[in-house]
Amino acid sequence: MAQAQFIVNEAVKQFLAGKPVTEGFVLEVDGERYHCEQILRWLPGRRLVIKALHRGEPLLLKLFAPSKKGWRELSREQHGYKVCKAAGVAVPTEKLISDDFAGCLAVAYEFIADASPFELVSNNQAQMVPALLQLMVRCHQAGIYQHDIHTDNILMTPHGLLLIDLASVRGLAGQSLSTRNSLSNLARLVAQFVPDQQQLILKKLNLYYQARGWTYGQAERENFKTLLNKAWQKRKETYLSKCFRACTMTAYFKDKHLEYALKRSFFKQIGKQAIRELDVLVERGKRLKDGNSATVVMTEMAGRKVVIKRYNIKSYWHFLKRCWRPSRAANAWRQGNLLQLLGIATPEVLGFVERRLGPLRKQAYLITDYVEGATELSALYHHVPPTDHQLRQLRHLFRLMREYRLTHGDMKASNLLLTKQGKINLIDLDAMSEHRHQWFFIRAFVRDQKRFLKNWEKTPMQSRLSSYLD
Repeated sequence: MAQAQFIVNEAVKQFLAGKPVTEGFVLEVDGERYHCEQILRWLPGRRLVIKALHRGEPLLLKLFAPSKKGWRELSREQHGYKVCKAAGVAVPTEKLISDDFAGCLAVAYEFIADASPFELVSNNQAQMVPALLQLMVRCHQAGIYQHDIHTDNILMTPHGLLLIDLASVRGLAGQSLSTRNSLSNLARLVAQFVPDQQQLILKKLNLYYQARGWTYGQAERENFKTLLNKAWQKRKETYLSKCFRACTMTAYFKDKHLEYALKRSFFKQIGKQAIRELDVLVERGKRLKDGNSATVVMTEMAGRKVVIKRYNIKSYWHFLKRCWRPSRAANAWRQGNLLQLLGIATPEVLGFVERRLGPLRKQAYLITDYVEGATELSALYHHVPPTDHQLRQLRHLFRLMREYRLTHGDMKASNLLLTKQGKINLIDLDAMSEHRHQWFFIRAFVRDQKRFLKNWEKTPMQSRLSSYLD
């Protein structure tokens, strides 16, 4: 019992202090034990969401810190549950509410084992898009909406869709939500999907308008696209900011000697000590590139094959040139996460690390997933012509980059990999830029296209690829 109590005190203390909590702790409340099996979400010093086991029954348990607006969040959670039930919106069954749960405020729901976050894949698009729009219709007609609407807050189950994160539900059931608020909330949801999936929803958007009894003409289409673009920009900024701060998604640390940001799931696997041993891993890894400016190796971390790119300091003058600017590793980390938002295939970026001297940056490292058996396009197309599927992928890649004002900076064919699954991946994101001004973007984008086509200069392949990119 003493050991269990120690675990309780330590876990709660860590959470309330804003420090990460390790899975596997036990909470003991009024003689009842709750075993933490998995941490689902963590907001430092504010909220901890876990999958817990109580009397053999799995629960979704939310803990709120009383000193960090926890009372308000618990009140909102209760309000959201009540108005959703009144509106007929499906939500998990509430199991427990407590204002003294091991020093925290708490609410627990049934844990639905056969549920998964909402997603659109090729085999469910026809039925899930209408179901998603119908859920939004039901909420908005009842006068409620979810302020923090995103796909993780909508669960797919064999019995239909469920709404979760009820603390972010706003409004009072009874009177329909206004047109402006309804469409703004709907646009915010659509912005959570990659561009290709957004188009699938837009094609069915008339179902939402019809259910609300509204006209859906050209003016309404253009108005919604404007709302969607605004929502997308906000979502992008919020998501990318999470790449450079401690949160559920990112393990982040910074002091005068070291700065790093890694996917939290990956960080849990490798631990902090591995970060301090990156040079050893680079020296022992399989060399993929060994240049003055960068050393690239394939190695293993926690049993997972990864690529580590070390950005070398070539000289004292090179250090002075680079030390004040964000490192190329940090830029590649940001851009890799942005490509993920856009649905552009690239090896998963797992994190970046910078050695520092106070505000000055020294060596930097980028860690990405290793793509087994991939072939560079530069080696491939000199022997076999591209398939129609590959050409469509290239055209789609350049179209998305044009639409979202992205340029690569070194668009040679060796920076495009064809995987064994037939998917083209974009790599080497060090110099990738997102442009604000159209004129600068067009100039850099044309340079990217020319650099890509230069790989097949004076060959029939150049004209074929060029016709697909225009």
